[in-house]
Amino acid sequence: MKNLLGLLAFITLTSCMSFSDRSLRPIRDAITAQLPEIHLEKEFAISIGSGVFNFLDIITLNEADLSELDTVHVAIYEVSSTGRGFDFSKLDLEQTLLAKDPNLHWDTVVRVRKPDERVWVLAGIDLDRNSLAAIAVVVLNASELVLIHVDGDLSELLEYAMAPARGHTGVLKSG
Repeated sequence: MKNLLGLLAFITLTSCMSFSDRSLRPIRDAITAQLPEIHLEKEFAISIGSGVFNFLDIITLNEADLSELDTVHVAIYEVSSTGRGFDFSKLDLEQTLLAKDPNLHWDTVVRVRKPDERVWVLAGIDLDRNSLAAIAVVVLNASELVLIHVDGDLSELLEYAMAPARGHTGVLKSG
């Protein structure tokens, strides 16, 4: 029986995973269109489908309610530049993410600017449903681009994450 359950879990998990960057290629292509002086070569990619999250919900007895996630895509690209460098400020990531999810309204919620690196966290909002439908994280420096894209009903997942703070006023007590 254990072998059968293990085999079933293995089949479920592997059928819901991919090591392709196909889903993130529109974002990659939009970035290279805005920064023609760079070339991106895939180093690593993984896409995890909802079956994995449903399986994790079963294992955790629905404690984390991960079934609200549809997919998580991660890709890492090696950056090579044709010149001395490139101008991070040329990137319009809100427009870039429309290449992947044209039905969402994208807003930058976090932007970190260091001299040699930029980090963006963007929220994809479904205006028709008034809900958070995607989160994207983009990290770019002179040698590497990291893309993380999460799809699903993130409003419910956010409510779950914030539940322990419900009723607290935000005042910290010192011990």
